[in-house]
Amino acid sequence: MAGRAHKESAERVSRCVTALLREQPFFGSLALRLPIRADAGRETLASDGREIRYAPEWVAETDAHAVETAIARVVLACALKHHTRRGERDPERWQRASQMVTHGLLRDAGFTLPPDAEAWDGISVEQAYDRLPEPEPNQPGNDGNPSPGSGDAGSAGADAGEDDPSPDGGNGNDESADAGGVPASDDPGQDDAGDAPSSCDPAGTGEVMDAPAGGGEDGSSDDVPSARDIAAEEQEWDEAMHQAASLAKTEGKMPGAVEETVRGAHASAVDWRTLLRRFTTDAAKRDYSWSVPNRRFIDSGLYLPSIRSEGIDAIAVIVDTSGSLDPDTLAAFWSEVREVAAEIEPERVILLQVDTAVRDAAEYAAGDLPDEIVVRGRGGTDFRPGFAWLEEHDVRPGVCLYLTDMECSRYPETEPDFPVIFVNHGDPPGDWNREPWGERIDIAA
Repeated sequence: MAGRAHKESAERVSRCVTALLREQPFFGSLALRLPIRADAGRETLASDGREIRYAPEWVAETDAHAVETAIARVVLACALKHHTRRGERDPERWQRASQMVTHGLLRDAGFTLPPDAEAWDGISVEQAYDRLPEPEPNQPGNDGNPSPGSGDAGSAGADAGEDDPSPDGGNGNDESADAGGVPASDDPGQDDAGDAPSSCDPAGTGEVMDAPAGGGEDGSSDDVPSARDIAAEEQEWDEAMHQAASLAKTEGKMPGAVEETVRGAHASAVDWRTLLRRFTTDAAKRDYSWSVPNRRFIDSGLYLPSIRSEGIDAIAVIVDTSGSLDPDTLAAFWSEVREVAAEIEPERVILLQVDTAVRDAAEYAAGDLPDEIVVRGRGGTDFRPGFAWLEEHDVRPGVCLYLTDMECSRYPETEPDFPVIFVNHGDPPGDWNREPWGERIDIAA
């Protein structure tokens, strides 16, 4: 009987992830990257960034929408690095803070939260933690020390130069693949409750556990994550979040509040070259395939799709050749474009040089890009002619890279139906010239 109940719970979790993939693809694709297994030691549902664990009885007795909300909350908390930054803070108070700062984003995305679920908007998890009252002296876990088996996650991230508060991360690294997570149990009905710290879910919306150390097999290692462990974990989640956002936007189902959180994430901490590669790679066509099930979940009794990826037919590169373009910046940008093209191998690269008009247009194979660009133009700046040229020549690239100083407010009246990345080598734009659509990467001076 117990085996049947476990199987039914696994099937229900599978249906919930499938529903997220269809209705909330940003959250569904984040969940799809993690192994999922039963764990009777959890109150509800939890993640440590390496896997998702669920309490079978809770899943069986809970409405599907609440299970979906819990899945979405724990993967969002991991994407926002709440599992790597607790450090010596009190576990229950940290859990409440994490729920506070994610509830608002979930509510804006259309999830139904418990009536008494509180939400604090526009602050980091650290700021929420500081606002919450300290636990009473006689309450367990009030000494601020990590709970058993949790590790000292987060202190390494704080030592890595994360000191500028951001709207949802508090440290500039909050916003934002295979995580190399814990393999699922061979027995779908097996509960692994002995390898994790005690469960804590104050709001009943899912808990975030501390990241395990060094790719460990579970969360019970006494060793704390190293700075390298934390950096690798956060980089994987950062890239996963951008990939999920790209997929959701392609389907027209990217929640606005979450998009604002993702937009510009890590811009001050991650080299612009890394962001350029990430956004360009994300532009590769991705979709879900049910023809071959995702093997990661089969052992847990879950039938979920795999993600397939196709190549890009064309990349458009528009270079703003107004007088402010620095030759060294152009050389660095073009070098990265060449390497990106070699990596994703588009069938063709369309290069346009534009100031107030299209001054030069050329087409190359990915492996035949010239070493340097001979600049043509040096007039003013107008963003419209390059996009008009692409439309007139029926070019719909997988992604358009626009190198510019953003000193212009003349954009096309309608947003192009392909991803656009403005690579800004000037000052961050103000209200008058901020991009109305697309992504922006600011090249550090």
